[in-house]
Formats: sequence, structure tokens, C-alpha cells
Amino acid sequence: MDLAKELGADEGFSTQRLCLYIPNRDKDGSEIRDYEQWVTDEREMLTRIGGGTTTLPPADGTWEKPNGETLWEQTRLVYCFIFADRFEANIKSLRNFLHRFGRETNQGEVAVEFDGEFYRIRTFDQATG
Repeated sequence: MDLAKELGADEGFSTQRLCLYIPNRDKDGSEIRDYEQWVTDEREMLTRIGGGTTTLPPADGTWEKPNGETLWEQTRLVYCFIFADRFEANIKSLRNFLHRFGRETNQGEVAVEFDGEFYRIRTFDQATG
């Protein structure tokens, strides 16, 4: 069966999902300033990559600090199904955003899920002029 035809959908479909995790706390447990702006910026970034996003309400989350303590936080998940050409065209901007978020919000790690793989960014690029 040609599902696209049966549904009346355009030709082609996306199979790869890109999901970014935005916690509301930094690695020390302090609330992130301008949190909603970070979520908005993330949604704009993923819209350029997938043509739109879905943002889930905050979910209860935890993160294990390097000292073994558990940090309790609320995390928003923002995801899109990518267009491969847009993903490639925006990969540098995505990296810059993720590293800036990690640096400017004092994260212990930034989490990215892509196509069933989970990535942890723990060392952040330095800001460039």
C-alpha cells in the first residue's frame, strides 16, 4: 500500500527525528534565566531543520552530577523530523546553539537525540567573536 497516496500526503517523508533536551536548571541546581527564550530559540532552530517542531510540556527529569548527587529538574523536549538537506545546511548553527546553551547556562552536559542515538556534549566550544 502507498500510505502517502492513501492519506493524500505529499510525496516523500521524513524518518529521522532530532530531539533537543532543555532543562530548567544548571549543573548546580540554579534555575536558568530566560528559560522560555532558550526554548523559543531552540524551536526556531529546529523549524529551520524540519519545517516545524513539537514541544512537549516539561517532564520530570534527573541528572547525575559528577560527584554522584542527583539533580532534579524539569526538562522540555523539542523535536522535529528533519529534511536532510536542511539538516546539513544548519549543522554548524545547531552546534553553535548547543554549545552556547551549555556555556551560557552552566550545563554539565547538553543532550541531543538523533535517529535513535543519544549524544552527550560535556565540553563546550569557546565563544567566538
